[in-house]
Amino acid sequence: MATDQTPQLPHGGFSILSTLSQSLSFHSSPESFISSRARDAALRLSDQAPREEGASPPRIVRARILNRNVAVVSSYQICEDVLKVGSGERQNSVTAAIPGQTIGPNTFAVQSAYLQLMSDFFPPPNILLIDQPDHHSKRHSWEEQLSFLLADTCQTIHTITNDHFSTWSHGDSIDIYDSMKDLSWKVLLSVFLQLSPTDKAYSTVESLQETLLRGQFSLMPVSKGIEARQKLQTLLKDHIASQDTGCPLLRQAKLDKDEISANALMFTSSIAVKALASLLTASMLNLFLLPYEPSLVARVRTEDPGNRNVLLNSILLETERLSPPVVGVMRRVQQDVVLASPEGQPPTLIPSGWDIWLYFVSAARDKTAYELADKFLPERFISQAETKPGYAFGSGSKSCLGQSIIRDIVHSVASAALDANVDLEGSVTAEGVREAFARDLKQLPCQRPKEAIHLRVYRG
Repeated sequence: MATDQTPQLPHGGFSILSTLSQSLSFHSSPESFISSRARDAALRLSDQAPREEGASPPRIVRARILNRNVAVVSSYQICEDVLKVGSGERQNSVTAAIPGQTIGPNTFAVQSAYLQLMSDFFPPPNILLIDQPDHHSKRHSWEEQLSFLLADTCQTIHTITNDHFSTWSHGDSIDIYDSMKDLSWKVLLSVFLQLSPTDKAYSTVESLQETLLRGQFSLMPVSKGIEARQKLQTLLKDHIASQDTGCPLLRQAKLDKDEISANALMFTSSIAVKALASLLTASMLNLFLLPYEPSLVARVRTEDPGNRNVLLNSILLETERLSPPVVGVMRRVQQDVVLASPEGQPPTLIPSGWDIWLYFVSAARDKTAYELADKFLPERFISQAETKPGYAFGSGSKSCLGQSIIRDIVHSVASAALDANVDLEGSVTAEGVREAFARDLKQLPCQRPKEAIHLRVYRG
């Protein structure tokens, strides 16, 4: 029987009473929330019409979160098309609902989606909150501003990383996430502010950024977070104003110092630190503890110099795919749109004013995009031209501005660990920290293990 192809709203309902519970449930575990609603939607579909064995589950579910109508998307292709709207590339899965209309660069807006959650804590001028057409020129200016940052700081990153690993003594027990978070603070505050742990401002920035984050995401009063942001704005403005052009962040002089200091609030934020720590933790766990024989760290160490970097890069990219630090992004729909659905399901209508939340954790496990999508395959990205990238840094014109810097930091840390004559032993029993879905991770604001993972250090 042919499926009715009239576009329908996403699966999932809500009531006034359920709105609060949905918001709390999503905050507690996005993965559990989304997967349970997808299962419910699949059951409703099967009740409405018989489904073929192996039929695809719904990739879009409806929710009511923070008093918003939300369509949560888990399809790789739809995520890709939404993120690349306005790039000139053809969108195969996104069309305008009204005949004669087209999908434009601002069909999926960033500013209106994030303003409520971010403007009090990361106010303008903020590159993250700018839509087209202004974003294009501002993005270009920032890319020029940061163009020499990596070259100017690579030796500093290398030194900080080696110093950090030198504090690990034979027999030590370390909490791997806490250790990587400590390293992330050292690296990011050095790269962007030229601060070291011995500088008085270092601990002040770290403390204020932590308070800001708690005000934004936890039960701490919002006013405490805003007060921390105000103190940080003053501190960062004064600090950057005092730097000369030898500072890597200021070398290009494409932007004025006030705008640089305003965005440094985000570059050195606790969210940025936690995101880097998340990716470093996942990378270290995969290198040292993923159950391969021989271990991945042993394989990389014994590769010849020409192949070692190729294999290491593939392992790190596969880590990005399965363990994106930020679980997704939001967009506000500015016109009625229709999203393609799997065969046998009607297309999905998303009305203007709704949010689309792109859930990267699930999209990067989409079986239509990847073979053995749930499996960690160390060699998957050796032939990168044939493999779709993950979403650790988003995609399209709004992809993470610091993508190349963060990738270089992760590569430097992994290389230093390989060269440090150090081994880490321990066990990871929580499946979600491995290849399985993220039920054993704390996902917001960035992914990390719910329970501390303690590893034993061995040298020699």
